[in-house]
Amino acid sequence: MFLLSYHLDAAHLVVELGEVVDLDNEAAIEREIVRLLPCCGPRAIIVDIRTPLLTPRALGLLLRVRGQAGERGISMAVVAGHDKAREILSAAGLHRVLRVAATLPGAELRSRGCRPEPEASRNARHGGRRGAPPSAGAGPWPRPLGPYADTSRPRIPGEC
Repeated sequence: MFLLSYHLDAAHLVVELGEVVDLDNEAAIEREIVRLLPCCGPRAIIVDIRTPLLTPRALGLLLRVRGQAGERGISMAVVAGHDKAREILSAAGLHRVLRVAATLPGAELRSRGCRPEPEASRNARHGGRRGAPPSAGAGPWPRPLGPYADTSRPRIPGEC
C-alpha cells in the first residue's frame, strides 16, 4: 500500500486517501498512515479524503489514527472535498472531532484549532441572530472561546 504524502509546510504533513477503505485494505492503510506519523517534526497531519464514499471502516480508521497522532502530540485535521463525505462525517458526529474542512487551507486552519468559518458569515446565512451564539456580554454568562465554543449550536441538516 502506498499513499501519496507531502509536506504542506514545516508544520503540516498531508496524506491523500484516494480509495474506499474496506476490509481488504483497512489495516494496510492504517499502517501506512501511522508509519508516516513522525515522532518529531510536523506538528499536524492532514488526511485528504479524495473519495465521496466513507465506510464505517474509514471512520474507525480515522479515529484510530487521530488517537495515535494525539499520543505523539500531533494534531489531525481532515479534508473532505466531496459534499457527501462531509455529510457522512457530520451525521456520524465526527465533524468537529476530526476537524473536518472542505479545503486544504481550511484543514490547515482547523489543525491549529481555528474555527471553520467567520462568525459573521455564519450569522448572515442563518438569517441574522436566529441560531447564532449570543454576543459578548449578552446574558449572565460570558461568551465561550476556543475551537469548540460553538459545539452547543443546533445543527441544521445539510449545513456544516
